[in-house]
Amino acid sequence: MEAVLQWGLDMVRLVQVWESPGMTFFMRAVSVLGSGVAYVAIIGFVYWCVDCDKSLRLSVVLLVSLWLNTLLKLLLDQPRPFELDPSLGLVHAALGGFPSGHAQNSLVAWFVIASWGKSALRFILAAVFCLLMGLSRVYLGVHFPTDIIGGWLVGAVLLCVYFLSGDRIEAFLCERPQRVSLVVLAAASLAMIAYRPSVEVTIPAGLLLGMGVGFYLCRRNVGFSAPSPLGRGGVVKLLVMSGRFVVGIAGLVPLFILTEKLVAGFEASENFRLYVFMRYALLALWITLGAPLAFRILHLGSHDVIHYEEQK
Repeated sequence: MEAVLQWGLDMVRLVQVWESPGMTFFMRAVSVLGSGVAYVAIIGFVYWCVDCDKSLRLSVVLLVSLWLNTLLKLLLDQPRPFELDPSLGLVHAALGGFPSGHAQNSLVAWFVIASWGKSALRFILAAVFCLLMGLSRVYLGVHFPTDIIGGWLVGAVLLCVYFLSGDRIEAFLCERPQRVSLVVLAAASLAMIAYRPSVEVTIPAGLLLGMGVGFYLCRRNVGFSAPSPLGRGGVVKLLVMSGRFVVGIAGLVPLFILTEKLVAGFEASENFRLYVFMRYALLALWITLGAPLAFRILHLGSHDVIHYEEQK
């Protein structure tokens, strides 16, 4: 094991030969695109502006990936390069290093998104981005190359399960009443925290429950849907979709900051993990229920887009 870690340190040093302020800024920017905040924004954009069902499917597979990655990090507890050689740490990160969450989650997220179209270029671009993400994590000194490869392998397994069984699982759930699907998502959320109820594990569990509850209530009480403006023309529709994203983010950002400060005040509490769980469930509820309600109030709902186009 020591030989593998030493090889990994040598590879990090080799990549960091390119180190410069400009390169470090670029690699940090790439790395940020693989953060949880970036994925929440992507899920929100898809839900508000593209397709609610696709957003829910993407969020489920991505949150399962995040949960599995966190669980593996906690169980394996492998060191990171900067822990063995502090001079390599251009940024720092918590938890263990294996497998790389950025590598795993970027593979899962962008290949699922690429599958929504028929062009092979989508998959090529997704692969290039995943390679760049892996390189950025090695350059920044937060992962060994073996961490990146491990993340890609775990992500590939999840993608295989998604592409081979996802449609059948979804069809099975769609044949049942919506309440049954909601119960299944709630059970999956609780199962995530049953084995290792750490703070990190409660994040994907809370998001999953919030997405499911919000999606169910939105379909039942709001009736919101998100036709994509892409490829359909219409300046008004593009403006409406842009307005949705702005409103959605404008509500999500202060909610994120406010709940972070509120939960931080209970860090010493025995129920701290519960508060973290509730915080992320609330953020997901805003994406799937709160923002669509705001769209209806501001006349940014689906029926409003159709109405505006008819008036042109």
